Amino acid sequence: MSDLETGIQFHLPTYAHIPLPHLVELASRAEAKGVDQIWVTDNLRSRQSFVVLAAMAAHLEIKLGTAVTVQYFRNPVDLADSIATLSELMDGRELSIGLGRGNPRTPSLIRTPRPVSVLRETAQSLRRLLAGEAVCFADYPNLLDYYHFDPSARFQLNFNPATPVRLYCGSNGPLGMAVGGETMDGLIFGGHYMAALRTGRVPELLNAFDAALPPNREGKGVPRVAEIKISLSRNGSAAREFVKESAGIRVLNMYRQGYTREDIQWLGVSLPDVERLDQADRNGATEEEFDDLVTDSMIDAIFIAGTPGDCLQRMLEVKDTAREQGFGQLLFSELGPDVDEALALLCDEVIPAL
Repeated sequence: MSDLETGIQFHLPTYAHIPLPHLVELASRAEAKGVDQIWVTDNLRSRQSFVVLAAMAAHLEIKLGTAVTVQYFRNPVDLADSIATLSELMDGRELSIGLGRGNPRTPSLIRTPRPVSVLRETAQSLRRLLAGEAVCFADYPNLLDYYHFDPSARFQLNFNPATPVRLYCGSNGPLGMAVGGETMDGLIFGGHYMAALRTGRVPELLNAFDAALPPNREGKGVPRVAEIKISLSRNGSAAREFVKESAGIRVLNMYRQGYTREDIQWLGVSLPDVERLDQADRNGATEEEFDDLVTDSMIDAIFIAGTPGDCLQRMLEVKDTAREQGFGQLLFSELGPDVDEALALLCDEVIPAL
């Protein structure tokens, strides 16, 4: 896969049972196998993403990033000083900061008003802070209200980032994509990339990003990262069982956010199956009851899951399509029920075959 970079995302809630030293060891193994970048997620109640990245930066010599930092979890001043502090450990390597609303569960944990406006203001103010400029949040009314800044206060970092920092748009709706093209350096097409491929929405969304690019950046190879949800195991059934809840939640979120009947059919998912899952979730289904209603077609709409042999042909097709769409990196996420085994299978059997 010499023409495409490879990235690995550690989805921190999935691996809550993995201590930080083990995560660093896993990242080191991935680097030794030729992986180009390590990304971590940003989730309340999980390990703090910048602490995890700092530990990795002290041991790795490749690019690092967040996929994505949630725009509602920390204010831009706190975010800027976290990024700039981490940059001092990067030794000149790129630090990639994805920005977005977060996963489908975010609104159940915290208020998420005006997501497109908050994304725009976060990107704009963060870029200015990292450039050493003084920022008054009276210029950013949504952030001013959300974080209760003093409208007369001015904020300026008293030190500068020590490594290149790139902002990546992690919002994958058309309005968010347009904000990304306007204000950020690249994009991460997140966890529903596989579903968007099936429904044919990827070109439309990429066009929304490209159409918003300033004239001085048009045609200049803006970096694009495609997140591939994958679950690998020698036990194919275990690999698929592992991702039932995640696949069900994502399909359900698409259904609730207005994907049409035709879109659901293009996913290969039965609409009555999704309706049953929706009703069970609203009725307070247990995790086991929820998983029992997640079908194989829902898993396949979101994930490439099974043994390496099960997954390789589909992965080859996805790689070719991603290259044609201008993506420069495939970012592998979730990995599998046994992260040590899954990482080895990915790096030793899947990626080399691509």
